[in-house]
Amino acid sequence: MHSVVRSFRAAFVEGRFAPLLAAFGMMGMRLALFHRRGLPRITSVGDNYVWEPIACLFVHPLVSLITSTLAVFVIAWLLSLLNSRFNLLRSRSNLPFTAPLCLLSLHPYFLVMSGDYISIIFVLLAFFPLLESYQKPDAYLSSFRASILIAVASLFQIYAFVLFPLWWIGERSMRGPQFRSFVSSWFGLFLVYVTLFSVYWLVDEIPRFVRPFLQFVSFSIPEIPRFSMLEWGGVLFAGLFFISNMIFSIRIYSRDKALTLSFMQFVVFLIVFLLILQMVYWQETFFFLLLSLALTSYLSAYFYSRTILKNHIYVAYAMLSLMLLLYLSHLLPSMAAFL
Repeated sequence: MHSVVRSFRAAFVEGRFAPLLAAFGMMGMRLALFHRRGLPRITSVGDNYVWEPIACLFVHPLVSLITSTLAVFVIAWLLSLLNSRFNLLRSRSNLPFTAPLCLLSLHPYFLVMSGDYISIIFVLLAFFPLLESYQKPDAYLSSFRASILIAVASLFQIYAFVLFPLWWIGERSMRGPQFRSFVSSWFGLFLVYVTLFSVYWLVDEIPRFVRPFLQFVSFSIPEIPRFSMLEWGGVLFAGLFFISNMIFSIRIYSRDKALTLSFMQFVVFLIVFLLILQMVYWQETFFFLLLSLALTSYLSAYFYSRTILKNHIYVAYAMLSLMLLLYLSHLLPSMAAFL
């Protein structure tokens, strides 16, 4: 093993204190952004059922910062737990925990607590029954639990509702088509929304029940914006980041065990569709982008935990440098104006 690979693995992949250092580093990054830039204003546009009534609890900037930081920790912990419980990597690695901490702390938008974070947490929880159903002859209970979790996620962000038809692709990849599982997944979704409809019917607020679904017809494909050179560089880097992580990880997981192969294929499938949906609803929500970043952080963690080629490690250091540059451009607006 090359010394570059060995030092990278010792420092980032297998380092005993890497999770603790990453946690403190993430909190420092978020506090610095909060101190320098404050929190951007994110207004609710009726795209949820549950978040809007409780959003007033997180109006104070410091409360919003603390709760969003806790939410990022929960997302990182769930990705790490998912990896360890199902032995997806088959090797010791800190990256499933540390990678999302880094990615979800680079922009001031990530400092604001919103229903997107809660929705993402429920979506990640839905992966557990999905993986538990692998090659089970009758997995209707797993399908039911997953659909319940996705339905609850859509209560905090209605755009999570589109994951339901996409989720069946993952169900089929895990065990093939099963009619009882398909019916039970629809029943789980039906159960949540019938209960919700009953509540709105009792309080005579049927239009309020329908309003979040109207967001799906609010397409807002962005026009070509007038970005600065640094902003265009950030857009280019984001595109290369998603594409490179998907391509690199495909080369590794295509030779892995069947469960890991099925899971990673489904994750790549989700990321591609989520990015397309983000372009379609660009001015309406950043939920799809946030979920894509969380899933891509796992792809990146998987790849850099398994690779033994020094060129790949050089790419990792280059990406870390560009991430640092993007972070500093938000931390120091004067540098961004200069560039």
